[in-house]
Amino acid sequence: MNLDPIGILRTSAESLGELARQPQAGEGVVELVSGRHLDHAVHDLEGFSRIWLIWWFHRSKGEWRPKVLPPSSRSGRKGVLSTRSPHRPNGLGISAVTLLRVKGLRLWIGAHDLVDGTPILDIKPYLPRYDSFPDEKEGWLTQAETRSWTVELAPPLQDHELAERVQAILTEDPLPHRARRIHAMPDGRLRLGIGFWRFFYRIEGARVLVESALFKGLKVD
Repeated sequence: MNLDPIGILRTSAESLGELARQPQAGEGVVELVSGRHLDHAVHDLEGFSRIWLIWWFHRSKGEWRPKVLPPSSRSGRKGVLSTRSPHRPNGLGISAVTLLRVKGLRLWIGAHDLVDGTPILDIKPYLPRYDSFPDEKEGWLTQAETRSWTVELAPPLQDHELAERVQAILTEDPLPHRARRIHAMPDGRLRLGIGFWRFFYRIEGARVLVESALFKGLKVD
């Protein structure tokens, strides 16, 4: 079985720590390879507002795990095939992304969850009449605990480059979880890791108070 990439994604996210769990923000460009008649293959694609990207987990070490600990799990590890974990039997990923425009062999896309250099294996149009099933069951996810959290950032952090990302992660769930890179501190605070940044916060009822941040020893508060 031979899989030859048809293109590469170019985006600002260079590390896994910079990515959201699901497509939420950012833009990217799919650069298709030349010499394979792909200039003809992309004809008529621009009329679609959303596309499926089928891609390869090229940062994966190749060792898959039968059970993994998803960020949303409140009841331990889950079978990997019931999750979207990258530790899969085969390193295939799939993402539905907004198609912004097409020019030649370049496709501009909206919010995504891929790092720079991700090999693109195939592209298919997203068809709402066939691809959307909002009322279907979500398995173990329907049993995951859900709460409403209000996240407040200290004034110096409100203009931080990762402020929106911090807000999105902690609004969804600020409780300690290894897969979300959230750890409890001895002093009662919690620490969120995003790339080289560490954000420190406290939980007071339903309020999440982000107090300070560290980057390679440089404190911001």
